[in-house]
Amino acid sequence: MDSNWKFSLFLGKLVFLLLVFSSVVVAQTKDYVSVELLSNIEQEKSDSLRIHYKIELAKHLLNKDIDTSRIILDDVLHALDKISHPSLYLKSNKADALNYLGIINAKQGLSEEALATYLQALELSESIKDSSMIGLTIHNLGMFYRRQHEYKKAIDYLQKAIRIRQKINEKASEIGMSYNMLGVTYFYTKQYDSALINYKKAETLYTTKLDKSKVKGNLALLYYTIKDYDKSILVFKENIKTFTELQIINELSISYKNLATCYHDMGLYDQTIVQLDSAIANAKKVKHKDLLQKEYFNRSLAYQSKGNYKKALEDYSLYKAYNDSLNNTEEAKRITALELNYTFQKEKLQASLNLQNERAKKQLYLILFLLSVVSAVTIFVLVRKNLKYQLALSKRKLEEENLQRKNTEQILQLKEAELKTEFLNNKIKQEVQEYFEKEVKAILHLNEEEKTKALKSLLLSLKSKNSDYGPSQNLTEYIDQVSHDFKIKINTYFPFFNEKEKKVLYLMKLGLSTNEIKDLQNTSLASIKSIRYRIRKKLEIDSEADIIAYIENYS
Repeated sequence: MDSNWKFSLFLGKLVFLLLVFSSVVVAQTKDYVSVELLSNIEQEKSDSLRIHYKIELAKHLLNKDIDTSRIILDDVLHALDKISHPSLYLKSNKADALNYLGIINAKQGLSEEALATYLQALELSESIKDSSMIGLTIHNLGMFYRRQHEYKKAIDYLQKAIRIRQKINEKASEIGMSYNMLGVTYFYTKQYDSALINYKKAETLYTTKLDKSKVKGNLALLYYTIKDYDKSILVFKENIKTFTELQIINELSISYKNLATCYHDMGLYDQTIVQLDSAIANAKKVKHKDLLQKEYFNRSLAYQSKGNYKKALEDYSLYKAYNDSLNNTEEAKRITALELNYTFQKEKLQASLNLQNERAKKQLYLILFLLSVVSAVTIFVLVRKNLKYQLALSKRKLEEENLQRKNTEQILQLKEAELKTEFLNNKIKQEVQEYFEKEVKAILHLNEEEKTKALKSLLLSLKSKNSDYGPSQNLTEYIDQVSHDFKIKINTYFPFFNEKEKKVLYLMKLGLSTNEIKDLQNTSLASIKSIRYRIRKKLEIDSEADIIAYIENYS
């Protein structure tokens, strides 16, 4: 009863949100599409059609109000999960909702969640043999790998999506979208002729003003590449008017960024900063981390070109923060693990089906043989096999439960390690920022000649990342977090460790990597590796053994 009440409350909040949004739309933007879809949702008696209209509304709001779009899709998927035996139509709707939730995750920098959602959509689409949904999901996977800078994979997926969509005579605009994104991927790999060919194909397939503006923007980037700035600027300005009129926030941010790039190359730094201000404001609305990363970096360069080093440093720090969150090594490993796990599960399922077919044949031959001998023996064998099957089933279920528990424990350990890493990175970044602020304040009190020399030195220090700031000054703060039992065990059973080796062990106990320990102690990577080597030698363990686990289990 309590769960039903909570769910009803959730639905009530959603309806309230939609009604508020509807009133804002009617009063301010005259978004008649949203109004019509909301009206259909409220008036439609069929649950299946209501779900369909909600998904269409979420798609429509994707580039205008991404948070509302996510809420609607979460509500749809929650409702679909409660249906015990969904029809093929509802399964297709679920695959559609998963695809667009994956797009939202990708736009907001949630790479793991995006890939997991796409793979779930692909598995569901393949299970119901929905070629249209398979084509959409393959296209989205191509987009995902393009954002991960894995361009070969992206090209393979996008070409496959085009083949699928052409085979089923998909809508021209959908095929055009895949050609357009394939052109963008070729552009990133500097294959400009291939990019131009695919842009032209997309342009002939697109029919709407929005789609044509997107491909024109991509063509403008080609003009920019060959330094035809006048033509590029003209197209980007036209697109800004179009996307402002249509309220496509994501594309609007991209157009401002591209226009700023033209101005920067022309040496018009004030105009560059104005355009980037608009680009950043729009990217924040849709929480597009990848765009924000690029735009803060570009604005940092513009401020640097103007000589405003304080602003340049502030924007560079924001760029680094977004860059670190998007280019996370551990996240990349987990993404690879997701891919491998999906492939392994498909191969395992196929092998299991083949094995079951072989077993079925053997069982049939055995039963026929036994029936020809004596019915009593047949009954005995069948009963015995049934018992074995039940035992195997119980054993398999137990193994699956154990595996699920281990997976949960691993996930918790990963989350704990991520939190520790984030804490350390933020601490170090804060210290670096305080150091450079202190240096800039000191420079302001010097005369003009000394100030110029000092600023050049500070810039070189910033670029080389070899500043003499000391993140190690807070080393004691991290060491104090280590459990007393671990420290006592080190001092009691391993007195042969020196102070440097003990400090490294304490930081390893906190879950820090070699690179993080190096940054915290303000020393070289080789130095930390050398200390780890001496520790292993003293403990007489090989390079594969876990040092911390060995010490904790030592008695």
